[in-house]
Amino acid sequence: MKRETNRPSVPSAPTCWQREAPCACLRIEISGSEAQLFPYQHLVTASLSHVESSEILRLTFSSHDVEIAGRNLRALLLALQDFAVKWLRPIPERYARLETDENGVITSIRIEEAK
Repeated sequence: MKRETNRPSVPSAPTCWQREAPCACLRIEISGSEAQLFPYQHLVTASLSHVESSEILRLTFSSHDVEIAGRNLRALLLALQDFAVKWLRPIPERYARLETDENGVITSIRIEEAK
């Protein structure tokens, strides 16, 4: 039996990452036309910190530093711990303000060559 809810219909935000194990590489899509692959064997460290109303997930690979900003990123960190994230990308700007409950939302990604 289907329950009726009085909640207004809210469009769902697109997925920002996909869990799939085992993965040899992590694909990071910076934009619709730019993506990079990072082998998990080159992942050195990952850390999650809270800054004001968002979270910062930092990934250090042997050749690059990746900074991922967003909300509710703990599940993403735990999936990375298992080398089980196939790809990730920021949410399109038009969806960034939607309520996401416990779903993780990536608002921006910055990639720099390691120094």
